[in-house]
Amino acid sequence: MAQTIAILNGKGGVGKTTTAINLGTALWIMNKKVLLVDADPQCNLTINLDRTAYNSGVNTLYEWMMDEDIPQLPVYERYPGLDYVPASNRMESLNSWLVDKVRREDYLINRLERISGNYDYIIIDCAPAVDSLLNLNVLVATDGIIVPTRTDFFGVQSQAAMMAKVAEVRKVFRKPLPILGYLLTQWEKTKADKEIRDYFKDDESVNLFRAPIRKCSACRSIQPRQMSLFEFDSNTTAADDYMMLAEDILGIRVRPKNSTPKAWREKANAAYQEFISGQEE
Repeated sequence: MAQTIAILNGKGGVGKTTTAINLGTALWIMNKKVLLVDADPQCNLTINLDRTAYNSGVNTLYEWMMDEDIPQLPVYERYPGLDYVPASNRMESLNSWLVDKVRREDYLINRLERISGNYDYIIIDCAPAVDSLLNLNVLVATDGIIVPTRTDFFGVQSQAAMMAKVAEVRKVFRKPLPILGYLLTQWEKTKADKEIRDYFKDDESVNLFRAPIRKCSACRSIQPRQMSLFEFDSNTTAADDYMMLAEDILGIRVRPKNSTPKAWREKANAAYQEFISGQEE
């Protein structure tokens, strides 16, 4: 069965989608089978991964949640071993649709259990609305949470509401729901950033991932190109940071000698060229 990881923060603009795409690709480079799920009505992961999945007539997470009888589960191949479930901007209506359903919090987990055995990791990109029923479905379905957090005061303050919801889910559903770690994003070696990092380090109840994601202009450049950092420029500092995050998830503390930026890009770029060729056909 796959380990399901939610990328969650109640605040927008903290790097959730960037983290989901690059962590998923890094795990795939390390020969893990990965499913990326876009659970955000903004559809940023879908657009970043495959703009054709945003076309009309494509089954998405919306149809998967709404209809037990859709002919095929909406799982699409990005690369062999790296799949995705696209989102729809209609998913916001799922929150009102779920209100009157019996066991309304179990819709996503019931669907993911059907395919969980096909993957090592399922990574879910969440909407910033912590209290939504769609995000409740994600929390019930997940085995752990990564919290991307910008290194600013408002990023720190936004954690209280999210942690209250996590505590509620732990109590009501009697599941551990661990915070796998806080991931500092858009990191710079400024005094303010170091103070935020020290704030998290001083809290013994917080697990802080060992490498923050350093600020990198390439993170913006990849968005219109349907790329992760590993296809675009694996030599960037952020690509190295995301690979270290993947190593943390896998429990790897010493990087294998054959795991180099050149090797990452060769594997990712070859698959990407086939993916783009398939789009053009």
